[in-house]
Amino acid sequence: MNKKGDLLHHSIIYKILSSLLYLIAYPILFLLTKIWMGLKIEGGENLNKVGDEYITVANHINMIDCAMITLSIFPRIPYFLTLQSNLEIPFIKYLVMLFRGIPIPRNVAGKEKMVNTIDGLLKRGEVVGIYPEGHLIPYYDGIREFKNGAFNFAVKNQVPILPIVFTYREPEGIIKKFKKRPFITLTILEPEYPKSEMSKQNVEELKNRVQRKMRLERKMKKIYNENEEMQEEKA
Repeated sequence: MNKKGDLLHHSIIYKILSSLLYLIAYPILFLLTKIWMGLKIEGGENLNKVGDEYITVANHINMIDCAMITLSIFPRIPYFLTLQSNLEIPFIKYLVMLFRGIPIPRNVAGKEKMVNTIDGLLKRGEVVGIYPEGHLIPYYDGIREFKNGAFNFAVKNQVPILPIVFTYREPEGIIKKFKKRPFITLTILEPEYPKSEMSKQNVEELKNRVQRKMRLERKMKKIYNENEEMQEEKA
């Protein structure tokens, strides 16, 4: 266990390398997501409805959707929970660490450190990103069942949940001839606030409330996109 009892890297060298990586990588990721993936960000006005500390939750649909989330809430740079296995891949593990990845440990002692890490970040006014579905299914068209983790942290620390929904639309323009995958729309929804009492019932209630809201957004976007495609075919 490090001296601070968490999973963060506190060295000056790490902080410098992490900052440099963001300066280099994010302009590239911005162009990649905007041009090749057709990223469209909606709901930015809802960022004004949260304070400094909050938890983002999103459906996990792409290897770099964490970068898309970071772009959507810029200039805030969130920390993200990631699988321990991602820190066991040669070279990739260093990128995950520098991009503020926090591993989900497999043992009890490690999980205690993870909880200390998340609690500490939220108390310091940071943003933490959690994928409540638990794992990635590339381009899955739906919102899967949620685990309780993000909502436990929200109720315990009395911070809001900022729901983010990834949906798909048909590629546009000349790129449509070369691209098989759909374009991506990222929608930031209004934040959801936990009830004040720490209880299993309140955690479950917040989880269900956020999950219903995200599923409704996904359903409405799908209906809208289908109507748009029908109008284009008629034109």
